[in-house]
Parts: sequence; structure tokens; C-alpha cells
Amino acid sequence: MKVAVRYQSRGGNTKAVAEVIAEILGVTAESIDKPVEEKVDILFVGGGVYMWDMDKSLKQYMEDLETEQVGEIAGFSTTGMMDNTLKRIREYGEKKGIPVSDEQLLLVMLLKGHSALGLTGGKLSDKQKEQIKEFVEKVVANHQ
Repeated sequence: MKVAVRYQSRGGNTKAVAEVIAEILGVTAESIDKPVEEKVDILFVGGGVYMWDMDKSLKQYMEDLETEQVGEIAGFSTTGMMDNTLKRIREYGEKKGIPVSDEQLLLVMLLKGHSALGLTGGKLSDKQKEQIKEFVEKVVANHQ
């Protein structure tokens, strides 16, 4: 099975999650600056919540996503409280006709890594790493 991991991150939290996902899957996590260049069965894609929505760069990435390159999308997000980015990832996937996994990961980080406040993120607890591992295992198991 071919997988790819793409993320958008301002404060470091989503990047840290993407890197754990990629490590579990044996691939490299890439910023959304790098398009998916070959067909993948699952694209793990994530971002944070900013001003109650996903970052505009992630919106553009999702709009530009080539449907024939992706078999399924698995969304993940870091947030203070809201799941709006996950909702938008689902909306974009469905609009493009790409199946979106029912399994999603939302890690509530509160103000850790809040870039507008100058806080640095990217420090994940063992419990959060375990949540990420369970998410990845469920996505992969449901895809087979």
C-alpha cells in the first residue's frame, strides 16, 4: 500500500503529528508545499485551526489536489478546541469525489504552539503519540 503524509503547520504542532504518522508508516512527512507526485492509496493530510477555519494555504492545497493521485484521504488536525479543519478536509474531499476516511484525528493542544502568541509547539505527550498510532492503525485497517 502506498501512502503519503502532507501537513500545514504554523506553530509546529501539526508538523509534529505528521512526523509521527510518517514514522509509523515508514514514509517522510512533507509540507503541503510538495504535491503528491505519484498515486497513493491513502493521503494523510492535516492542518491547524486558525480564526475558526483551516489555513488558506491548506484550502488551496485541497482545491489543487489531483483526484486521480489519491485513493482516500485521512484527515488530522491540531486545535485549541474546534474540529473545523477536519470538517473542511472532508468537504473538499467529497467535493472532488475522493473518499474520506471516517477515522479522523483531532488533537486538542489548547495554546501550545499558538503562533499568534509567539508560542512554540511540537511537543507531543506519550498519550498523544499513542492516539496518533491508534488513528493510523485504524485508517490502514479500514482501507484493506
